This record gives sequence, C-alpha cells and structure tokens, in this order.
Amino acid sequence: MSVEEDKKDTRQRLLESAAIIFTEKGYANTSVAEICERAGANIAAVNYYFRSKDALYREVLEFTIEQAEKTYPFTLLAEEPAEERLYHFILALLQRILSAEMAGNFYVLVAKEMAEPTLASGEIVSQSIARHQSLMREVIREICHAEVDDDLLLRLHFSVLSQCLFISYNEKGRRHHLQRNPIQFKDAEVFARHIADFSLAGMRRCCSLSGLS
Repeated sequence: MSVEEDKKDTRQRLLESAAIIFTEKGYANTSVAEICERAGANIAAVNYYFRSKDALYREVLEFTIEQAEKTYPFTLLAEEPAEERLYHFILALLQRILSAEMAGNFYVLVAKEMAEPTLASGEIVSQSIARHQSLMREVIREICHAEVDDDLLLRLHFSVLSQCLFISYNEKGRRHHLQRNPIQFKDAEVFARHIADFSLAGMRRCCSLSGLS
C-alpha cells in the first residue's frame, strides 16, 4: 500500500468509526479517543485529517447523507401517480432508517439533533430536512388536487413523516417498555405500504373537510 493509499485508508476508518459511535452515543457523549481506538489510529490523526471534533462531526453528517442517498435513493418517477411516489418516498425513508449495512445512520443522528441540537452540525441537518420537505410537499399537493394552504400542508407533511420517524426514535423504548421486537429492515415494505395507504386516506379526508377536493 502506498503512502497516499494508507492516508486514505486511515481517514476512511476514522470517518466510518466516528459515524458508528456518533450514531450510537450522540455528539456530546462521544470522545475523539473512542473514535481513534475503534479506527486503530492515534488521536493526532483526527486533527491531521479533520482539524477538530466539530469538523469531523460535520463530515460524518455529510458522509451518512451521501451513503443513504446512494444506497436507498428517493426515486420518484414523474410518470408514476402521486400516490405511488408517496409510497416510494416512504419506502426509501424507512429503508434508510432501518438499514444495518451502512456505517452510521443519518436519521438516528437527526433524531439526536432534534433532542439535543448542536452548533457543530452547522446547517447540514436543516438543509437535508428542507430537501425532504420539498419532495414530500410536492407529492402532497398533487394528491390533494388543489391549492393546499401552508398550515394544512405542514400538518399533512408532519403526519406522514412522524409515522416513519417513530420507527427510529423509539426502538429502545418499544423493546423495553412494550416488550415488542424491534422493526427490522425486512418489514420496510409492509410498513411503507401501510403508512402510505393510511396517510392517503387521511389526506383525502382532511382536504374534503377543508373544501379542497
């Protein structure tokens, strides 16, 4: 292995190790020493490759976003009915949340950021959320076949999204307090279809009550 390849390998090990530990423990409870121990690197390597813990965390957020988008892209085909695009969006989101094959999980990191926001994240999380909102709201507007006001659009969007995010936010609590096995990746399609069908019925009812359809 060349020197350049060795540097790239060390940097990648640090990045992947940090992604896993930040996902498990959150930013505040993760130390640089833990990351380096897992990566088999010395502490100086973090400063060399990333300059600081904050900068490493931001790279982890970018890395886990890119990893999720590459592995489970939001493939929303324009020729498909909006109802199917909603299903495919929800399916990709659940697959991202439930996947065990990726190094770290952006959506678990977002859950931790929502509970304990960090300055270290910069605008990365908010920008990613804004992209999700744009995709989802475009589909909802088409489903409602009408000009949905911003307040109703927000409620409909949150109603769909919260069903998906509950699966990642509450795994430990569900297992501990409800004595239920965690939802697994293989369950993603069944849950995506249920959430899509349930949400479509709710959207149509809400729009009907509001005189929009």
